[in-house]
This record gives sequence, C-alpha cells and structure tokens, in this order.
Amino acid sequence: MRFAARKKSAAITATALVALAAPLLSVNTASAASISTWDKVAQCEASGNWSINTGNGYYGGLQISMSTWKAYGGTQYTARPDQASKQQQILTGEKILAGQGQGAWPTCGPAAGLGADHADPYPSTPAPSPSWKSQVVVNGGGAIFHGLRNADGTWSAFGNIAGQAGDIGTVGSIADAGVNGDTHVVAVGGNGHIYHTIRLANGTWGAFGDVNAAAGSLAGVSKVSAVSTGTEVSVLAVADGKLNHSVRHADGTWTAFADVSGEAGALPAPVTSAAEAWVNGQLQVAVVAGGRVYHSVRSSGGTWTPWGDVYTAAGDAGTATDVAVAGTGSDMQIIVTSNGGAKQFHGARLANGTWMPLTDLTSVLGSFTSTGVSAAAVNGELQATFVTTDNRILHTIRRVNATWTGAGAINLNGVTGNHYAASITGSL
Repeated sequence: MRFAARKKSAAITATALVALAAPLLSVNTASAASISTWDKVAQCEASGNWSINTGNGYYGGLQISMSTWKAYGGTQYTARPDQASKQQQILTGEKILAGQGQGAWPTCGPAAGLGADHADPYPSTPAPSPSWKSQVVVNGGGAIFHGLRNADGTWSAFGNIAGQAGDIGTVGSIADAGVNGDTHVVAVGGNGHIYHTIRLANGTWGAFGDVNAAAGSLAGVSKVSAVSTGTEVSVLAVADGKLNHSVRHADGTWTAFADVSGEAGALPAPVTSAAEAWVNGQLQVAVVAGGRVYHSVRSSGGTWTPWGDVYTAAGDAGTATDVAVAGTGSDMQIIVTSNGGAKQFHGARLANGTWMPLTDLTSVLGSFTSTGVSAAAVNGELQATFVTTDNRILHTIRRVNATWTGAGAINLNGVTGNHYAASITGSL
C-alpha cells in the first residue's frame, strides 16, 4: 500500500511519545486545527478513509496506534480509532496534537500545515458520548436481516446482509454479540456449518468465515449462541443434542469446539436449547434438556461448575421450550418459555448465587405463543425478543427499576419471508 511507510513512521512517533504526553500537554502551543486541515492529514495518512484498518497496528483516518488512543482518552468513545466517528477521531487527534505537536505525524502533519492552523475544529460542539444501541438479527425466510434500535427508541429498517457478508445458503439458528461498536453474527448455514461475520461500527460488514474450518467440525448443529466477554466472543453450539463451546479471540483465531459435558458433567437428556451471559468476569450458561433448565458457570480460568437444576432453585416453570439469559450488573437475568412457548417466565441468579423465583410474565407481556426467545443487556437494562407463531417479533424491556414495558411488535420493514428466529445484543 503506497501509504504504508508514511503511516508507520507517523504512528510509531505517536506511540513512542506517549510517555511524554503529560508534560508536553502544558508546553506545546500547537493545540488545535480546523476540520479541513485534519481532512488533509487523513487524506495523506489514509487516503481520507476514517474507518480504515489494514492490520498494520494503526487505525482510522489519522492512523493512531492503540497505545496512543488509550493514552489520550480515545477509548471513551470506542475501543479502536477506526470504530470511532470522524469527529471523535479528530477530538482525540487534538489532544495528541496538544501533547506532541505536528511531529506525531512527521510527514503528513507538516504537509497539511497542522502546526500552523490553530482553529478550533468544533468550537460549539461538546465531545459526543457513545450511545447504546440494540442490534437485532432476524431469520426471514432463511436469510439474515439486520436492524437496530437506537437509544431514543427508534428503529432502523432491516437489511439483508447476504449482499455484504456473502450468501451462506438457507440459514438456521442465528446469534449476535456486541463488542463495543462492532456486532458479531454467528449463523448455521445451509450446509450445516457455522459461519461468522462482523458488522463494524461504521456499518460495513466483513465476509462470512467458516467457523468449523477454524474450530472443528460439528454435525447436526441445531442452535447457536454468542456473547461478548470483553474483547472476545464466546460461542455455544448444540450439535446432536450435545453442548459445545468455543471462543473467538480478539486476533481472529478460534479455540477448538469442546463438549461441555467433559467439564460440567452429563445432563439427563439431550440439549435442545442453550444461552449464555457474561457476568462479573464469568460465563454463565443455561440449557434446556428434557424439558427442564440447567445452569453452569465457566470461570475465567476455563473450568466449569457441575450442572445445577434451575427449577429446583427457582421454581418449576413447566415443560421448558427455550431459554435466554443476559448479564445486568452482577446478576444473570433469565427468561424461560414453556408449554410449547405459550408461557414466558422471568427470574434471575443473583451475585451471591441465590435465585429469584421464576415468575409468569403474562400480566406484563400479555398472552402469545413464542417459538424462540433472545435476551441482552443494553445500557444496564434487560431487553428481550420473542418470535411468535403469528409471524411477529415482539420486543420488551425490563428497566433497572424492575418494571417492564409491554411486548410491542417490531416494525420489520425490509424483512421478507416467515420469521424463524431472532437474536438481540447491545453495542455502543
């Protein structure tokens, strides 16, 4: 790439001077530049592409290294510079300029006149704060559609992601997980393989990759689940009635799928549904087996606790059909559908290991029959979706004060075909 050498020298300089940032903040006079000048820097460094990530260790329009991004407060916006908006990158660039001068970009800074331009790029605009979004994927007629719910409650239209991520055939089970501004999507493709793609914060998609090629083959995959564990994604797959677990690491590598029964013990019946939540640095897993719900915890060290019967601890909710879990604070919220999906129950496993009783949600959600449920923590609240037998997808929120919104139908503008599955996650 023709900018590779220039990018490298600029970013290395910025990284090397991180340790000097604090004293330089008070002595350097080059502390601001206009948006047009920053655009010139970005054009020089990255051909004007503010979301570029070539894998060289430097990100975004200003080619900022991760150590510099962290040192100058960029992580208040997003985990990486290329995930941030142009304004957020410029605001962070202003801090770097104040601390290091235009020499942080030794070629492109002087070429753009960065040190001579002292204009405030955003004189009346406060630093933007990231806002939570609910990322929802829907299986419509065997295709995957994506939409999002903004913090103000408005919904985007849904789009078929095959045109951007690739066609994996008639899709089965789907799941998504938010990692900062990115949304990881896992799906069972038409050939029975599990596939993975990422929607970046800027709305662009990566191509689907074959997870089984990276993490080992599984036969008869009927259900997948995914959750963010910070910078990694934990993935569960129910295959021929057995629960398997893998992790996608931040560098894109995968651990091999492993049968969870080898660690947590055998269950009394084949697994038919599974869900997972990241709570206080631990992975909590709930499964349906033989019409009952069981729970285990995977520690940060990778060890699993023996399966525990949730009905014994939290009360009997009837013959379980499906389960969804999400971590809110130190608690694991759980939703169980039972009696063929005609009933929905909510409970929680508290931080001290005790359980709130499973409570019938009919009085707050109304009556419907669901064929699938998903749940996610979004800005501290529990959000859930239910796919119904009358071809709707309902959405509800359990607020931090423990009150619920009614179950409202999502406007599935853009989704075609019958709705077979849905998954919700939260992202910034």
